[in-house]
Amino acid sequence: MDYMEDKMKAVNYNPRLRLHLFIVLVASALISIFFGGYFTRFFIAEIAILSIFAMSLDFLAARGGLVSLGHAMFLGIGAYSTTIFSLNLGISPFIATILSLLIGCFIGLLISYFIVVLNGIFFIMVTLALGEMFHAWVFTSELLGGSDGISGIIRPDISFMGIDMNDPFIFAIYSLLWMSLIYFILSRITDSPLGRNLDALRQNHMRLSAIGGYAKVYKIIAFTISSGVASIAGSLYVQLNGFISPELTHWTVSGEGLIMIIVGGIGSISGAILGASVVYILQHELSNFISWWMLIVGLLFILVVLFMQDGLWGLIEKLRLRLLKGKNKI
Repeated sequence: MDYMEDKMKAVNYNPRLRLHLFIVLVASALISIFFGGYFTRFFIAEIAILSIFAMSLDFLAARGGLVSLGHAMFLGIGAYSTTIFSLNLGISPFIATILSLLIGCFIGLLISYFIVVLNGIFFIMVTLALGEMFHAWVFTSELLGGSDGISGIIRPDISFMGIDMNDPFIFAIYSLLWMSLIYFILSRITDSPLGRNLDALRQNHMRLSAIGGYAKVYKIIAFTISSGVASIAGSLYVQLNGFISPELTHWTVSGEGLIMIIVGGIGSISGAILGASVVYILQHELSNFISWWMLIVGLLFILVVLFMQDGLWGLIEKLRLRLLKGKNKI
């Protein structure tokens, strides 16, 4: 807890480096999509969707100063909402994604109104409890398929434009576009007056209240935005896989998301994408060869916390500064 609180108070980012890292990551993904096969393209789409979820947690931690272990609930809200809208009501999956975003924001707004007054471990435990309550509900709900989940979810139909969304190449690009849109929206918010007020809140909410800022309101805004972003990730996830089960809403999914943003570097936005990419690639590749791959991922996490407390983002920033010093000497 002390580690997370220290990181949230010490968030410092370079907007130009943030953009450059994002461009490199997207370019790498595009190269993989254009030159890779079916599984590579599916894999890139998964990473893009996980990156959206990681950005939601990063925004909440870096801008709102809040750590949630129940954010997988909003993944589930986005996924199950999209499933109901598209399968039961016949609504286009694209429109269902927008509706899922609105539902996620609305539920996040309601929940945050009551819980953002809590701080530290108390907030974490309440979000964990709420997330597990939601997980238990979907696990036993006949409407939502119970423990068996629901299959047969379709992707957006834009065949009238000559585009087949069932093509893994197309859906990978579609997922990257969503990831890029979320990145630019969160970057814009971060660099706006609202973002600066959120930073002031994170650093000292008592001081912000004293000078006229509404600490609770800003925390609610941060939680609501984060909830909506996570819901988009859930909606895209179910469209990619064509299946949803209660496992997506388990608290361990939230825990994995937190590992991703810590490895990538909290507060940089693009660091969340980098962390999601590195952790998921490690999980995927190591699990193909060894059964104790989780031990290696856990060891990596410990090493980052002990020796790279700004994550991979911090390492890149240090390398950049060294290069600049070298150029100045010349």
